[in-house]
Amino acid sequence: MASSRNISPFTVIVSFLCFALAGLALVPLLPIKLAPSHNLPGLSIYFSMSGNSARVVEMEATSKLESMLARVKGVKNIHSRSGNGWGSISIELDKHTSIDMARFEASTIVRQTWPELPRSVSYPSLSVRLPDENASRPFLNYTLNSFTLPIVIQNYAENVIKSKLSDIQGIYKIEVRGATPMEWQLEYDAVQLTNLGLTVSDISQAIQLHYHTEFLGVGETENLKGDRAWMRVILAPDTDKNKVNTSLISVKTKDGDLICLNQLVKMQRVEQAPQNYYRINGLNSIYLSVTAEESANQLELSKEIKEVIAKVKSELPHGYELHQSYDATEYIREELNKIYLRSGLTILILLLFVYVITRNFRYLFLIVTSLTVNLAVAAIFYYFFKLEIQLYSLAGITISLNLIIDNTIIMTDHIMHKNNKKVFLPILSATLTTVGALSIIFFLDERIRLNLQDFAIVVMINLLVSLFIALFFVPAFIEKIKLTAKEEKTRRLSSKRWVVYFSRFYGRLITVLSRRKWIIYTLFLFLFGMPLFMLPEKMEEEEDSTFAKYYNKVFDGGFYKKSVKPITDKVFGGTLRLFVESVKTGSYSSRDGEMILSVYASMPNGTTLPQMNHLMMSMESYLTTFPEIKQFQTNISNARRASIRIFFTEEAEESGFPYQLETEIIAKASELGGGSWGVYGLAQPFNNNAREHAGDLHVKLLGYNYDDLYSWADTLKNRFLSYRRIKEVEIKSDFSYYKDDYQEFFFDL
Repeated sequence: MASSRNISPFTVIVSFLCFALAGLALVPLLPIKLAPSHNLPGLSIYFSMSGNSARVVEMEATSKLESMLARVKGVKNIHSRSGNGWGSISIELDKHTSIDMARFEASTIVRQTWPELPRSVSYPSLSVRLPDENASRPFLNYTLNSFTLPIVIQNYAENVIKSKLSDIQGIYKIEVRGATPMEWQLEYDAVQLTNLGLTVSDISQAIQLHYHTEFLGVGETENLKGDRAWMRVILAPDTDKNKVNTSLISVKTKDGDLICLNQLVKMQRVEQAPQNYYRINGLNSIYLSVTAEESANQLELSKEIKEVIAKVKSELPHGYELHQSYDATEYIREELNKIYLRSGLTILILLLFVYVITRNFRYLFLIVTSLTVNLAVAAIFYYFFKLEIQLYSLAGITISLNLIIDNTIIMTDHIMHKNNKKVFLPILSATLTTVGALSIIFFLDERIRLNLQDFAIVVMINLLVSLFIALFFVPAFIEKIKLTAKEEKTRRLSSKRWVVYFSRFYGRLITVLSRRKWIIYTLFLFLFGMPLFMLPEKMEEEEDSTFAKYYNKVFDGGFYKKSVKPITDKVFGGTLRLFVESVKTGSYSSRDGEMILSVYASMPNGTTLPQMNHLMMSMESYLTTFPEIKQFQTNISNARRASIRIFFTEEAEESGFPYQLETEIIAKASELGGGSWGVYGLAQPFNNNAREHAGDLHVKLLGYNYDDLYSWADTLKNRFLSYRRIKEVEIKSDFSYYKDDYQEFFFDL
């Protein structure tokens, strides 16, 4: 073999070691996360059109923007909604579309279309679709406390802390919340305005014209480094939001005279009425939340943030305190350590089997070295393919370990016994078969594929690299360490005896089972399971139905349910029972994360924000009595919607406390009343929504002209109502199983 090889074994080994060192150097640059962060690309556009109904917003603004945005290259699906005074458009892009190019093209279309829209339409805001809920929630929370006004504390957090954190690469979003913003309040004399022929809208229009910002376009500029960049150019007034000079603003009367605003109104700066609430552990403070980018290494990013926060703490003014209230990386680090431990144990068990079979340290050294070099070289491809080190990719690495070792063992044994590498073709065929089977993942539904593609790519890379290891590295290493088949013959006679004993036992077992096949059939029957647990608890009794009477007497009795059924379900259920009880049919769980209990509250139409706040404070005061709760975050988005996210301590997660708390929260929600409650996250979801049911049958009508479509829907509605068995028919833009809890007047002109 040495004479037929052009490259020396030493050169081959050194080359692979150089690649392995390069791979090890790239490992710290790989993003480390708990769960995949891949998401379908998409854009969201939102605008407001105050004082207009949903129908007018649809006709005058939404439909025009939607038709223009449909021209963006790579649009897979476009969906819009129009409400009273607002509209939104959601764009789903093809997986091959560059999100940056699509965003630039969409922003250009919005800028060109906006002048053609009604003047009451605000400039549409465009944003990239946010990641999923688990990936987009903040992974670091800080609380800033002081004796000064909340708005002053928030301004300090915005101007000082947020600005310093913004320089860190990998941060997606920094939110500062907790204080109610300040606003200017104008007080006018209604009699004076009437005498002058002015209205409140005249004053509002004069203020808007004074502070109007004109968008001039986009220009190209260069930064200090000489890099070219795009800059938005606007024409804006030189004003200070904290100092407003009303004498510079003029209001035009009906006679054409100009009157200064300071002669019409009295102005004072006051605290704005709260529009929403956000609290941690039920306390009002200033909260700073940091959200990481999808591709960021959250463990390394948290270290950088904590270093900056440590410097900020040393520079805080007198009386200010900054505390860390939540750190998701602690859970991520703990879970990843568990995965590392399990992967390490897998490698150890595999190597232990190799040593038990071979009893040869050189052979074991070859396996360990080739496996290490294989994974190190594969890290180079992990980096260039932009793979993430997370739950699924680590599972792929663990599963591929035995396949890698198999290729090495087969090549090693063949060289030791046959002194050639002809076995490489069977290894190549088996490996390509496995790779081909994994390629099915790329043809799955997009949502599932995005979660599993890292798993498939990791296994493919490891297997393909193992081919080069088996073909080049293993023969060179065998020759260098002088591993031959002669050493295999020096085994002790006792080890061969164990082989004979095992062979005899296996032969006798086959003989017995071939004669008594019912043992195998019974074993497989109990292993798969019998569907006794799926028997109905009760049958409907019909006349002269003796079987139903005896069936209900046995299976609907208390003795069978309490004493017999729990035992028979486990004994005869087998794996079928576990599958039916644990796997949700027709659903796919895409994320494994920290144990979180979510509590949602909704109140009927017409509720005020203070009423919702009072209801949530009652639930918060109840949650503060449990020391097992690490933290709970309350978010009251509006007067009708609020939520509480509950996090537990490590000790509580290991116990049954979260499930106990879920039951107690359900009881507390029923006691509080006041609205509808929902509890989700652990066991069976709870929802006591008492809205009126709207029926199960629906007809969907599609068309381009809204007026014609509504006319057809109204005709179909009247046709349905002509049948006596149909009581009520509603026309809606979205199908819902519940009726709306409000009424409105519809004028058919």
